[in-house]
Amino acid sequence: MPALPSVSSDRNGGIDPDENFSTTAVPISVRLGRWQITMSFWSLLSAMVWLFYGALAASLYGTMNAIGAIVLAAVVYGVANIVMVRLGIRSGLNTYLLTIPMFGRWGALVTSLLIAATTLYYALFESSTLAVAFQSYFGIGDIRIWYAVVVVAMLPLMLGSVQSWMAKLNGLLLPFYGLGLVATLVAAYIKFGGNSAWLNFTGIVPSEARTLPGWVLGFVLYMGIFITMPTTVDFARFADRRDEKFHENVTFGWVFYLMLFVVNGVAGIYLVQTVLPNEPASEIGVVQAILGSLGLAGLLFIVVSQTRVNTLNYYQCTTNFERIVSTFTGLRFPRFVWVIGVSIAVFLLMLTDVFSYVQTALNWQAS
Repeated sequence: MPALPSVSSDRNGGIDPDENFSTTAVPISVRLGRWQITMSFWSLLSAMVWLFYGALAASLYGTMNAIGAIVLAAVVYGVANIVMVRLGIRSGLNTYLLTIPMFGRWGALVTSLLIAATTLYYALFESSTLAVAFQSYFGIGDIRIWYAVVVVAMLPLMLGSVQSWMAKLNGLLLPFYGLGLVATLVAAYIKFGGNSAWLNFTGIVPSEARTLPGWVLGFVLYMGIFITMPTTVDFARFADRRDEKFHENVTFGWVFYLMLFVVNGVAGIYLVQTVLPNEPASEIGVVQAILGSLGLAGLLFIVVSQTRVNTLNYYQCTTNFERIVSTFTGLRFPRFVWVIGVSIAVFLLMLTDVFSYVQTALNWQAS
């Protein structure tokens, strides 16, 4: 394995707080506390895609099958990530460096490319959802204008790193996301009724057309999100070794997946089945259900949720693209250059028919 560059330092002789350690292990001396790691990684909790996944699984295979699939996914992901957490914390290496001994430097770039591409279309998904929310609420303006507004507004918020203010931003917004989700569910209950019909929905795919039980097919759908596992390594490597057990159980473990999959998934099922019972689950449907329940407060809830999750999407996307380009060309650019580049790519891709292919790509990952 080739020698790796030394850790960069700032002009005061200390570690640069914006150093992403793309080509070296994170030194023990600069590992971060529980709060910074947890709040940075937990930005994933607020993605609209988790509400959509629950609603989609229920729409296809029925509510109870979907809930069974969600619980199983939470268990599997929680157990599997114990290995990922230990790899990240004990080695201090990112997924690219960990795969070099197995596949070589060029082969390891496939991992970086997969993570970069996946987080790019997650950023695309979440940014498009926010733009649709603005257009749906205000009812004016070309969607392309809202695309531009969202991308430009996101730019200054996407420049933080794990070591600097990413945790502060997400820690500040997390309570608002939690309160917003609870308020949305309560408002939906009051406005659209609280009967148990949503629990009895059997799905639009007939039992005879299913090659496997509904709960298995729902779990296969969630397998398409396995990309969060290498993301676990990339964040866990910044953690203090003394906090390993905490991170195994809370930050990246069963507590995290209980909220990520189970809470968000069941919330998505309830909202779509209660507010839009006669329509198939869709990304736009989740937005409409939230806006229909809370109005302006629902729009603010979506803004908070998308801001939080896109900090992680942009961080992972930019650092992995940086790794790929620097390996091929030897060139290194400041972080703001990569953020601007990813923002431009997101905007250009938003101009296509976003929701027609993003879900296809997510499903393809599971195959």
